[in-house]
Amino acid sequence: MRTDALEYRILTTAIEMAEMEDLQRRIWGETSVSPVPQLMAAIHNGGVVIAAYHDEKPVGFCYGFAGFKQGKAHLCSHMLGILPEYRDWGIGRQLKLSQREWAISNGYEKMTWTYDPLEARNAYLNLCKLGGVVRTYLDTYYGDMGDGINKGLPTDRFLLEWDLKSERVASCLNGAVIDQAVWREYPCVLDWELSEGQPRPVERQGLGEHDGVLFSVPVAIQQLKQEHLAIALEWRLALRSVFKKAFADGYVLVGLLKSDNPVHAYVLERRA
Repeated sequence: MRTDALEYRILTTAIEMAEMEDLQRRIWGETSVSPVPQLMAAIHNGGVVIAAYHDEKPVGFCYGFAGFKQGKAHLCSHMLGILPEYRDWGIGRQLKLSQREWAISNGYEKMTWTYDPLEARNAYLNLCKLGGVVRTYLDTYYGDMGDGINKGLPTDRFLLEWDLKSERVASCLNGAVIDQAVWREYPCVLDWELSEGQPRPVERQGLGEHDGVLFSVPVAIQQLKQEHLAIALEWRLALRSVFKKAFADGYVLVGLLKSDNPVHAYVLERRA
C-alpha cells in the first residue's frame, strides 16, 4: 500500500466533473459513465464526488447521491473506481473514509452501496475493513451489462449497509482483530471441490439452526470468467440460491474468511 503524493479532494465544478467523466471511461469504458450534468445535480442536492489525485492527476473517485427509505435519509455511494495501476495503494478504503467523514458532517447516519457477491476482494474491504453488513440480495440488478467486468454474467448485487457511527464500524476502522477461530467452527453450507483443476460450488447441507454458516466464494472471479465462464455462472447461481434463503431465514452477512485455497468463505450469523 502506498499513500505518498496522494491528495483527496471534494469536487464542486463542472470542469472537475468532466475530469471524472474521462476517468470513468479509462476505468470502465464507455458503457458505465455518469455524465457531468448528473454529477453536478447530485452534488447540489445532498450528494458528493470525491477524487484521489496523484501528481495532480485523478486516479480514483467515488460518487454518492442522497437516498431516502423508511422515513430516513441516507447516502447512496453509487460509484467507486480506481485506475488498475493504483489498485494496491489503499485508495478505495480512503475514498470511503473521506466519504464517511463528509456524510457525517452533512447529517447522514448511514451509507449504502451495491457490490458483486463474486468479488471477494471487494467483500473483504466492505465487510472486514469498513464494518458493513449485508441483508439483501438483488438478482440481475442492473440488467445486462456489456462492459469488461460484468459481461457474461447476470448483474447480481449485494446491498451493503454501513451504519456510520456504529460500534462495529468504529471497531473495524480502528483495526480490531476479528476472532476468526469462532468463524472457522461454523459449518460450510456452500462448499467447493476441484473439478478439472477449477473450484466448483457444492451445497453440502441445509442452513439448519446454526449460529453461523459459511458460503464459499472464488478468490479470482475475473480470471475464472475469462477462462471458464460456465463455472463462473455456476458460482453466480449457487450463491444467489443460498444467500436468498439465508437472508429470508434471518442470517446477516458479516465477514469474509480468507484462505490459501482458490476460494474464500463468506461468514453469515443469525441476528435479531
